[in-house]
Amino acid sequence: MKPLPHMPEFLAPLPLAAVALMAVNDRWLKPTFHNTLTGKLSDVAICFFLPLYVSALLALVTRWPRSLRLGAGAALTAVLFTALKVSQPLADLFCQWLRPLGAPLGLDSFRAVADPTDLLTLPFIAVAVLYGRATVLSRTPAASLTPPGALS
Repeated sequence: MKPLPHMPEFLAPLPLAAVALMAVNDRWLKPTFHNTLTGKLSDVAICFFLPLYVSALLALVTRWPRSLRLGAGAALTAVLFTALKVSQPLADLFCQWLRPLGAPLGLDSFRAVADPTDLLTLPFIAVAVLYGRATVLSRTPAASLTPPGALS
């Protein structure tokens, strides 16, 4: 069996925490508090983790370098998120498409509201790309960062 590719851009504490934040926010915080903060928390989480998730999925099916995967994830996230936030018919269609996918997991009540003010969270896509690129640098052994001829 072939081992899974290395994809630290998503399989790391911060992106997984963003997924958890979205789940907690959508399940408990929004219904309980239903305010501006809870309305934007999931959008921030999605704009952060989705480009990283798409990059990780692309690592499973392509041999693309991480920078290309991150760019594709960012572009897909920006286009999809924008489309869903400016068009209620598209948001409704997307939720309809998600229902059969979520049913085996007991997730059947997808709801999305087109709200152009949610586009204010789009900069978190850039934050995700920077984070994804930083995971490359943080995993580079320190010895390889030392310039040739430098004293240790």
